[in-house]
Amino acid sequence: MLEGSFKFNVLLTLPALVLTILLAVVTGALSPNFVTETNLANLATRLLPLGLVALGEAMVLFAGRIDLSVGSIFSLSTAIVALTSDTLGWYAIPVTLVIGIACGLFNAAGINLFRINPLVMGLATAAIVKGVTLLILPSPGGEVNYELYDALFGSERLLAMPLFLTIGAYAALVVIMGWTRFGRSIYAFGSDQRAAFVNGVSAWKVDLAVYGVSGFFAAAAGIAVSIKILSGDPLIGEAYTLDAVSAAILGGVALQGGRGSLIGVLLATISLVLVNNAFNLLDLDTNFQNIAKGLIFVLALVFFMRGKAGEA
Repeated sequence: MLEGSFKFNVLLTLPALVLTILLAVVTGALSPNFVTETNLANLATRLLPLGLVALGEAMVLFAGRIDLSVGSIFSLSTAIVALTSDTLGWYAIPVTLVIGIACGLFNAAGINLFRINPLVMGLATAAIVKGVTLLILPSPGGEVNYELYDALFGSERLLAMPLFLTIGAYAALVVIMGWTRFGRSIYAFGSDQRAAFVNGVSAWKVDLAVYGVSGFFAAAAGIAVSIKILSGDPLIGEAYTLDAVSAAILGGVALQGGRGSLIGVLLATISLVLVNNAFNLLDLDTNFQNIAKGLIFVLALVFFMRGKAGEA
């Protein structure tokens, strides 16, 4: 049964794989700059933040929840790093990660203690976090220690720290979700909460874990972007919320929970990064980027929701 489930989750990655290959082939054929070392390094750099946010969002969706606060946590993290890295240096990173985890745990507490709908709780947390961010950094600014930039983005190559961090994060969670009891518990909880409870799976533990992970990766993504732009921005993370959910759904993760593969999420994230890259390289009107990504999101929903209905 596990083998069948694994094969089914692998099949769910095919739309993202096909879209990724199609975008790469078309963009490469139309733009000679696509396969240059500079552009490939740029793709890896852009993949890092979106890949991390989408990874955390996918973990929440596996459990049948949703986290709409990731964009605000992302923005808060850029502000914290920009305001503290000069004095704290490298210690600004763990401080920011802890705050991101705390935001995620706040979501879990609201859902379990006060029985607030996960969608509503995510929106409430996003509003609170956004307000705090604007209080500490009302407009883009601050300054990030350049040593952090040199360590993370100093080597402008494809095979460099941004790509290694992305692959490492996904590899670690692929192992956890595929080969540990904890990962199976999250899938089971997302598939059928009552059955999972009867088998000893704690809703509290699952929510604390997945929302904590989501907050951690949203904060990590914000750290990466603040280091890249060497400053903070209280609103920069807003676009990442929809992109993260889009990447997860396109990658085959079910909104109802209990289904999907992180490999598919990674491929879907690459495809969204390629959409942005194609618009830039081909000098297309960037105002259509959001339209294109929105249409991809809708098509993914239609495709996978129909597949779910077919299973039933």
